[in-house]
Amino acid sequence: MMSALKPEQLISWAERAQPGEDVAYFTGARPGDAVRAVASALHSRGLVAMTTKRAAGEPTRHILQRLASPRPSQLRARARINPGQFQRRADDAKCTTKAVLRLLNRAANRGQACPTNAELARALGLKDAVAASYRVRRLVRENKIRVEEPGPTERRVVTIVATGKSTVRGAL
Repeated sequence: MMSALKPEQLISWAERAQPGEDVAYFTGARPGDAVRAVASALHSRGLVAMTTKRAAGEPTRHILQRLASPRPSQLRARARINPGQFQRRADDAKCTTKAVLRLLNRAANRGQACPTNAELARALGLKDAVAASYRVRRLVRENKIRVEEPGPTERRVVTIVATGKSTVRGAL
């Protein structure tokens, strides 16, 4: 037996539900396109969490749970995209690499220690320190910066090739 909420019922529920409330919006193998699209849109806006549950001998229940507020990753994603359309720029990696260079340049100009990969990732809304590390290596490969690793307990020293300015040594 299959049961499903209509898309407009799903939207109405999301508008009036309190944080923590949940609803089984579809019971069966796979919701229809319209219902699935509405559920995905509510999830991408950070209003709901999506999950499924299945008990032995019963059909799968597709469930939405109302969240208190959008998760930080969704707020960052919302700030980066055009709210009307999802559109990724072809040069997105280059933009974030330039942003990493700007942060490193700022630290060098101010005579500060070089930010760690985790600090760069947090400042730019990148996924993790590995994403920031990739951009730093890319800047080295493009000969925009030179990196000196003084030791395991000290921060790296970055020299901006264009200006010759360097970040200062600092403890981790």
